[in-house]
Amino acid sequence: MSVLLGVAHGSRDEGSQEVVRGLLAGARALRPGLRTEAAYVDNASPSVRSALQALADDGVADVVVVPLLLTPASHSKTDVAASVQAGRLDHPGMRLRYGRPLGPHPALVEVVARRLAEAGARDADPVVLVAGGSLDPDANAQIAATARLLWEGRGWPSVDVAFASTTRPTVPEALDRLRRLGHTRVSVARYFLGPGHLPRTVERQAAAADGLEVVMSAPLGVADELAALLLERYDEVLGSDIRMNCDACLYRIAFPGREAAVGAPQVPHSHPED
Repeated sequence: MSVLLGVAHGSRDEGSQEVVRGLLAGARALRPGLRTEAAYVDNASPSVRSALQALADDGVADVVVVPLLLTPASHSKTDVAASVQAGRLDHPGMRLRYGRPLGPHPALVEVVARRLAEAGARDADPVVLVAGGSLDPDANAQIAATARLLWEGRGWPSVDVAFASTTRPTVPEALDRLRRLGHTRVSVARYFLGPGHLPRTVERQAAAADGLEVVMSAPLGVADELAALLLERYDEVLGSDIRMNCDACLYRIAFPGREAAVGAPQVPHSHPED
């Protein structure tokens, strides 16, 4: 059986790595006999390179790498993908295959909705779905798609999008728009896998909003649906059914202001332990 190597962003908040370990444990519980390991792009160890070396030293010859990331942004398209390619060069005897990110997916939407309900979100209040933000327009568009899926069939009057960094609208901008529309209470869904710097930033920004009562959901965390989704991505690789959507890829399409990215060489992120 192929080893599943889940690669997350990594955080200085150990709680984020605990979520990753919990999701991998959930996958093992659903698939007895499956070996899972974790690696991180930054801020936590091991790196992808170190994890692959450890697996090679252990005699593992077949690895499926699944990015534990919510959007198809630069980490999945560049950092992890380039690390996988480097791993193929470092370990020519290892079969090394690469899956796609977790999102967008209905399972993620269901967990977001549950976290909102747990926080006390009301059907009468608008929702703001807040993600990390990316330089990649395709990744940001997937957050908009997720917001629409979150709205479908539910009672909220609207589900807007905001970003914690890199792009707009910012959290203050999104909340101020809803305040000017006459709302006095808003629910904010933090679309992050686990705790860390950006989720805390969102909480601080929302707390500073004038004239609004803000209900704040927890990040996604460990959930059975997400463990099952992780296995779904793993099984796609084993079945050679990886349905990547490259129609709006930053590295294929010349977006305004991002033209230099088209065809650019992909180099993995520099992890401190490498």
